[in-house]
Amino acid sequence: MTRFALVLALLFPILGCGEEIQSYSVRAEIGEDGSVAVREEIVVYFDVARHGVYREIPISYRLPTGETYRLRVTVDEVLAEGEPVPYRKYTEGKNLVLQIGDPDRTVRGPIAYTIRYQLRRALRRYDEEIELYWNAIGTDWAMPIARARVEIAFPPEVAPTDVRTVGYRGAYGTMGPWELGWADGSLVGEAAGLRAGEGLTVAVRFPEGTVALPGAWQGFLWFLQDNLYAGIPILILVGMFTLWWKRGRDPKVGSVAPEYTPIAGLGPAEAGVLLDNRVDPRDFAAGILSLATKGHIKIREIWTDESAREPDDFELVATESDAPLTPYEQALRDALLGGAGSRKLSDLKYKLYDKMPGLKTRLYMDLSEDGYYLGNPNHVRSAYYGIGIGTIVLAAFLGSLTQSLYLGLALGVSGLIILLFAPFMPKRTGKGTEALRSVLGLVEYIRRAEVDRIEFAAREKHFDELLPYAMALGLTELWTKKFDGLLAQPPQWYEGRFPTFAPYWFGRRLVALQHSAYSAATSAPRSAHSGGWSGGSGFGGRGFSGGGMGGGGGRSW
Repeated sequence: MTRFALVLALLFPILGCGEEIQSYSVRAEIGEDGSVAVREEIVVYFDVARHGVYREIPISYRLPTGETYRLRVTVDEVLAEGEPVPYRKYTEGKNLVLQIGDPDRTVRGPIAYTIRYQLRRALRRYDEEIELYWNAIGTDWAMPIARARVEIAFPPEVAPTDVRTVGYRGAYGTMGPWELGWADGSLVGEAAGLRAGEGLTVAVRFPEGTVALPGAWQGFLWFLQDNLYAGIPILILVGMFTLWWKRGRDPKVGSVAPEYTPIAGLGPAEAGVLLDNRVDPRDFAAGILSLATKGHIKIREIWTDESAREPDDFELVATESDAPLTPYEQALRDALLGGAGSRKLSDLKYKLYDKMPGLKTRLYMDLSEDGYYLGNPNHVRSAYYGIGIGTIVLAAFLGSLTQSLYLGLALGVSGLIILLFAPFMPKRTGKGTEALRSVLGLVEYIRRAEVDRIEFAAREKHFDELLPYAMALGLTELWTKKFDGLLAQPPQWYEGRFPTFAPYWFGRRLVALQHSAYSAATSAPRSAHSGGWSGGSGFGGRGFSGGGMGGGGGRSW
């Protein structure tokens, strides 16, 4: 009986202690290249047969701005009792997991494990200092730790007086103080009696420039690797450029020779659209001038202020003519007069606004149906504008939903890229490019024309023929000025205030007509109703146990 009691007495301390970490020693050596070499020596006591331990090292963190920040870990060596031991390395969630031990063997009692690994990105810049905010012993261990020791070694350039230190002890989130001191040039701290789920965290800061951190380019590459969505704008840029190259890029115009006659069947408004792929106010005014020069309307100035330099209004008077109109010009005449004998442009204010989208659609449709464009330019452009705006709205929604600044920025920039490409996506066909060459030839002719060489009898006809095109091409005043002293009478389709005719001043009147027409067309009627590190620092009262990088924990298996 006495012998049995003695055996129980000898076994009781072993049976009573259970599974625990008898000692846990961590040494982190900060290298001059910005790396951190970590050596962990863990003595685990197994009270029952086990294969080994899991060591879980957190490597992925979410910053306050929403992006992922991943440590780069290189495992150099894993030993058990000083000898190499089989281990399996894999990623699970946010952790790098080392499954240490032989699946075909079990161990029992105290086993000393040594783990050596290198860390990149563990050091961060803060206010002209470099900080290591490190969970030296993590808060995720499933067993108590009897004794713990943490040592941090610095490069020779870092003097102890240049280092600021703060330590924390306890479960995750607690701010229990833990003191560290200097010994043999290293910062050392010890603790005893850590319960399961308790750890040690240290934050140190030292002057910037004493170690070489990765450059901006390397940091950017790591950022892209950690946050694949950040590459979305690059993919969108490449994709939009490819789309533009294949579906939006116009054939080359080639050399341009002056042309003194417009293309048959291509009205001035159509020529203006071909020039810049859009309907401008001057295209609308050019359509009115074309109706006038073809004899379908007469333009009359209205003056209420005799001292004014420009007419107060213009009146459009219906006239009869056999001259053919383009489909757009016919639609424009109907919108302007609507069966009435005459109308002032001021009377059309607020009334023409609702008809303008239809007129624009008519103009775009005519050009696409006649083979000048590959699809309706307005529809193509609007589709890309819609996609771009939709992407920006999605960016705001997802950025807010996920609390990720960079996801929102990535999608927002992608939307802006689409919007920037949208104006260039309408594509002219070969026929459209030939027509554009003729339009550019007309521009060259209007700029260079020596109209005084034109026969007297043909001057008025030539003036009228190209005047609407000059307006559509933004050359009204240049074209009218060329006829100063060459035309004595105003055109039959225009009734002005003065009996004499000065082409230059006539051009100024036409510019005023353009502005009045644009105002009438664009004035809208009034509406009747109106765990672990989160990107923070360990200083400034914001640190806590388990709040830094690294740490983690483990368990037996």
